[in-house]
Amino acid sequence: MTGSPLPLFDLTGKVVAVSGASRGIGLGIARAFLRQGASVAVGGLHQEETAAAAEQLRSEFASGPGRVSAVWGDASNEAVARSFVEDTLDFHGRLDTLIANAGIDIIQPALACTPSQWDAIMAVNVRAGFQLAQAAARIWTENPGPGRSVIFTSSIAGSVGIPTLAPYAASKGAINQLVKTLAIEWAEFDIRVNAIAPGYVESIMDGVTAHDDPASDQRIARFTPLGRRARIEEIAAPFVFLASAEASYITGAVLAVDGGYTAN
Repeated sequence: MTGSPLPLFDLTGKVVAVSGASRGIGLGIARAFLRQGASVAVGGLHQEETAAAAEQLRSEFASGPGRVSAVWGDASNEAVARSFVEDTLDFHGRLDTLIANAGIDIIQPALACTPSQWDAIMAVNVRAGFQLAQAAARIWTENPGPGRSVIFTSSIAGSVGIPTLAPYAASKGAINQLVKTLAIEWAEFDIRVNAIAPGYVESIMDGVTAHDDPASDQRIARFTPLGRRARIEEIAAPFVFLASAEASYITGAVLAVDGGYTAN
């Protein structure tokens, strides 16, 4: 073998758009891509929070505004989803990976779920992600090129039953099937479609208080073979892998990153 080995998962020159990146897992994903040399469009619902997250990343990586942009709005609105992709292209000049990460949850018994709560979760977790992926794919199919991919954030709740998560679980099950369908449809355009399915993570969704008590952590540790919640960095790293050239033969996959939870 000749030549020097290249660093794994080098994404220098690539551009990644991440929805739901103003906090939590999404912000960790944006940080992981910047660490590997990519430029990132930080997507979020609220302008002030999203702009602050983008500025935080610029400070952390000592980069000018050229590597980090901020795009905000509710991507469950089709026009906003389309603008997310178009604004990223206008700012960075290209888009290589679209990560549909934004999500919400309401933890309560299924009997208490209202139609408006169901619709809100489906709008953010499924429709927004699909519309973002669709907007990116429409541009990519008109301008074919290698290395394009879509990565959704799924959940262990998309494949196993967890009480009090009925609409959330349904939304993540929908994501899993969407990944498989889009992977087959878009393979001819060299667009890969995959998902990461996290287990329990140290970062908890905004407004979710069900895991505040110590007994909840004890239950999670008991049912997770590795015995703990994941660090955000442990969830973000597989997104980088799936976006990289090292994953060029992976499409239609839902990768469980759950400490063994779904292996039980």
